[in-house]
Amino acid sequence: MQPMLIAPAHSPTGLEQQSYARALLDQGRVALMQPYFLPYLGYFQLIAASDCFVLYDNAQFIKNGWIERNRYLLDGNAKWFGLPLAKGKHTQVIKERTVSPHFDRGALINKLAFAYRKAPHVERTVAWLSELLKLPADNVAEYNEIALRSCCSLLRIHTPILRASEWAAASEHRGQGRVIEIIQAVGGDSYLNPAAGGYLYDSSTFLEAGYSLELLEPVLPHYEQCGEPFVPGLSILDALMFNELETVSAWARQGVLTHA
Repeated sequence: MQPMLIAPAHSPTGLEQQSYARALLDQGRVALMQPYFLPYLGYFQLIAASDCFVLYDNAQFIKNGWIERNRYLLDGNAKWFGLPLAKGKHTQVIKERTVSPHFDRGALINKLAFAYRKAPHVERTVAWLSELLKLPADNVAEYNEIALRSCCSLLRIHTPILRASEWAAASEHRGQGRVIEIIQAVGGDSYLNPAAGGYLYDSSTFLEAGYSLELLEPVLPHYEQCGEPFVPGLSILDALMFNELETVSAWARQGVLTHA
């Protein structure tokens, strides 16, 4: 049986949303990331390890980053695939960038289906992705949010997902000052960041603001990819193509937590 694609309900707004999230976030751990396009397994480990995951959709858009593209496996080599975006200004934030009206979803599906034609779960994964790519979205942030929520549904990750733009309007704060501002806005009491980016933050600054700082080191298991050597860090699609859903779901709950 093919997994059901569950489209996300419209996000609540205003006081209703704030009351709901604060009830969920009583002494909660908050993670914050830009909305990436079908990211790798470690991204989902970050979601699963947090009590609330905030999509940083009003951050500066960075061209040719993980927001608009990711990597898949073709004949043992990592290749790029992604979302073509309409032209925009370099000053725009992520949620202001739109997907090109000329996006050929069929061509993308065919490319991935061919690349993974020998993978044991290609039929299931391609069917799910085909339905996912049909869902409408106004901008790349919303498009990626839909994909992330659908992936979380497949992996049985139930962490609440919020949008930074609906909680903390853009401000003059940058870096860890902006992170602290968002944690305060959603009512969390600690911040979880990928370990690779830990050097960007000072734990004493967080403590002075009343929050603890934690880091998550991803755990990326090796699995059979129809060839050697193993290519790590690809889009979650790669793990779904080669493994049972229950296996990938269990992997999404791994990761090593440390206090900074």
